Amino acid sequence: MSNFDIYKWNRERHLIEARLNEEKSKHDLYLDMFIQELEGFDGGAADYLKSHRNLMIRNMMSIDFNSLSKPSLEEGEGTTLNLSQDDMDKLHKDGKLELDGHKILYKVNEEISDYEMVVYKVEGITADTDEGGPDEPFEMEVKLEASLSADEVKDAIRDAARKEQGKLYKLDYKKA
Repeated sequence: MSNFDIYKWNRERHLIEARLNEEKSKHDLYLDMFIQELEGFDGGAADYLKSHRNLMIRNMMSIDFNSLSKPSLEEGEGTTLNLSQDDMDKLHKDGKLELDGHKILYKVNEEISDYEMVVYKVEGITADTDEGGPDEPFEMEVKLEASLSADEVKDAIRDAARKEQGKLYKLDYKKA
């Protein structure tokens, strides 16, 4: 840690505590992101982060992220497919081709077609902004790619509902 400057660190810390710095630091932005994600969950995690904001920021500032080990990426073995001219013509005409157990899709500035999409019916209740309890029920439909995992579907539906409805109290979904 030969590059660590205690005077700079203390100055930053005091500015953050006094809220005198004009721009939010990257640590503030990270913490804001976590707080926003935790807003709709029970348990008070977002409130805890808000009440201990200065401590959390100081702790984040003391971490030397450059010294942390970076995970290595391992790429899987690739597959080479040989396409004949007839295969290419069929792919361009139909937009899809199945060859040797591989599904090949072709699209040019288009949305993914309906056969690759799944529609979910979403029902939920918005959160009361003043009290945090239930407010108004709502229904909506969300169209997602069929290839998404269960966790990705849950996240995408939650994000779409938050974008359209705001804070959420309860959320249920099923395929339409």
